[in-house]
Amino acid sequence: MIYRRMLIVLISVVMASAMIGCTKQVAKEEARKYNMQAYEEGTRESQMTGRGLNGRFLEDLQMAFREQNMRLTNENYVEDEVGNMTYQYRINNDSSQLITVHVYQDEASRERGIEELYGGEGDHQNAGMHNLVISDRDAAIVYTSTGDKTDQYTEQVKSIAETILAESPRRSSP
Repeated sequence: MIYRRMLIVLISVVMASAMIGCTKQVAKEEARKYNMQAYEEGTRESQMTGRGLNGRFLEDLQMAFREQNMRLTNENYVEDEVGNMTYQYRINNDSSQLITVHVYQDEASRERGIEELYGGEGDHQNAGMHNLVISDRDAAIVYTSTGDKTDQYTEQVKSIAETILAESPRRSSP
């Protein structure tokens, strides 16, 4: 009788351990998705196989900002259900200074998306927030500044965005 109880307890402990191990693995995979590790691994892999034009585009963007003593930090990445991609960064780790990069499936999608999100291209100011939207073909770079530091980097961002959008290949570039 005591052996039977010990056997039941032992089996229960083994089953609980297996379930906890699986749960930890699932949680670890989910964390990879949200901390950009999976994205970075995929970008490296795609670059090694000759794909991944957005990886090169984003590297060029980051290098151009570094050359102006502006680090792009706190990268976030989102892909919508149709494959449009959005990358967002803070400038020099400042949450009031944001760079958002939108890469759409095509130019028409970009025009619709930017109109919906920002009201179109150009300068948009409202309630202490400024959005500078610069786009070309299938992509747009948006500089958002708020609070006391509104427009701190406007001229540098405008110059960088126009150059990068014109010169760097992206997913749907010819």
